[in-house]
Amino acid sequence: MAGDIDIAVVGGGHNGLVAATYLARAGLNVHVFERRPFTGGAAITEELWPGFKFSTCAHMVHGIHPKIFRDFQLTERGLDVIPRQGLQVLPDGTYWGPSTHESPRNRALQLTPAEREGQRRYADFKNTLQRTIAPYRLQPPPSLAEVRAKIVGTPAADVLEKALSTRIHELQDEFLPDGPLKDRLGNEAGAIGRNPLGFQFAYASLNAVDEETGIKPPNGYVRGGVGVVSRLFLESAVAAGVTVHIDHEVSEFIVEGGDVVGIRLADGAEVRSRVVVSNLDPKRTLLRLTPAEHLDDGFRARLNDVVTHVSCYKFLAVISELPQWSAWDGDPYAPSTGSVVLSLNRAEMGAAYDDLEAGRPPRRPLVSFSIPSAVDDSLRQPGYHTASIWIYPAPAKLRSGTWDDVRESVAEGLIDQISAHAPNFRKSIRDYKLRTPLDLERENGLTDGCIWHVQHAGEHLVWNRPLPEIAHYRAPLAGLYLCGAGQHPGGEISGVPGHNAAHEVLKDLGQL
Repeated sequence: MAGDIDIAVVGGGHNGLVAATYLARAGLNVHVFERRPFTGGAAITEELWPGFKFSTCAHMVHGIHPKIFRDFQLTERGLDVIPRQGLQVLPDGTYWGPSTHESPRNRALQLTPAEREGQRRYADFKNTLQRTIAPYRLQPPPSLAEVRAKIVGTPAADVLEKALSTRIHELQDEFLPDGPLKDRLGNEAGAIGRNPLGFQFAYASLNAVDEETGIKPPNGYVRGGVGVVSRLFLESAVAAGVTVHIDHEVSEFIVEGGDVVGIRLADGAEVRSRVVVSNLDPKRTLLRLTPAEHLDDGFRARLNDVVTHVSCYKFLAVISELPQWSAWDGDPYAPSTGSVVLSLNRAEMGAAYDDLEAGRPPRRPLVSFSIPSAVDDSLRQPGYHTASIWIYPAPAKLRSGTWDDVRESVAEGLIDQISAHAPNFRKSIRDYKLRTPLDLERENGLTDGCIWHVQHAGEHLVWNRPLPEIAHYRAPLAGLYLCGAGQHPGGEISGVPGHNAAHEVLKDLGQL
């Protein structure tokens, strides 16, 4: 590459493309370097079998901020988000379904007055927490002291302190009576034993109504797959003047005088830049690409301890017929237009996390079953459907052997677990692929297969995401910034970390 450039963006995931676009629109010479032969990161659509398209990592959107919708004209350029509903099915033949569906099997209609009141109070608590922290989405995270100062003397102050100090199951115990409702929420935070701040802040950051417009981000499947989102961001980047280099893996940052001054590619080529912006996760950015001698050993150790080992896996399949859920007694087609969760009670969810901490695949994980092709014919051939199934939790690494060793046995266990709720599922499978945490790491470049870059645990959110000293998108070395999902406000397809990081770069360059 002839001459130096202003900005080198490492990684062509959606946040990297968003950051690159804002920087190029400010008149900077921006280049994106992506190791794979395509951009999109974890927001991609792939044709795994001829005529069948899958969102092979993320498969829906619910957090693209309305400002980013406007800035990138996503609606005008054809982004179509198809709303979805949810259903939780239980082994005893009952379910938690929409309140509009009258049935003795629908537990949502069987709540006692005490459960309804507990549910209301619990929802009020979460809504107050969300309103407290949602205004901080499109900016560097505030300190805890700043948040406390803003809400001092209000009911929100008590809610925040409780969120900081109380475990999820303790909070549920406080609000909810014993019984089915409490068990329904056994899977709520995905990290039982941690405080609720992480879960609620991530939810608030990605789903709360925009204060300026009153618009809530759309929640559902993207017509054509989530790769459409990345394609639109790529088109915007190119239109803004960004140069995108695919099949260009970055092997190391160039550090001189304590400052990052460019990148070294895997083929040995060097690119000098005023600024480097990494869309990779924090561990990959600072523990792999940054020469160790330029970072304090204590910082490296603390970053290494950041929670990334809680992963998940994904089962993708071509099926010849829609699942027939034994518990459901409504329109047979209705569950396939949304997601069906194979509900676990609190004890079962706790057992899954015990398996995770023991380094073995959970014997009975939480399963969230979706069929995007039921609402989008472009993903399938006639006569078939595409199943996209998230399973969690999962340990990043197994104590005995590797995920490749247990791939088939784990897949068979999942098929059995699903078929217990939908007896026709096993015989309907034409083709399938199980993507393990190891696959997510080596294919999507996610350390430990952590889809959020850093777990949405309370200790790694807001002012601590992922650590206090790098929470404002700036690395410990001048000239290096982080714009990925490991930064505030968190994971999912939102573009917000990319937006925020780009604006911090422009501030430091005196262009904002």
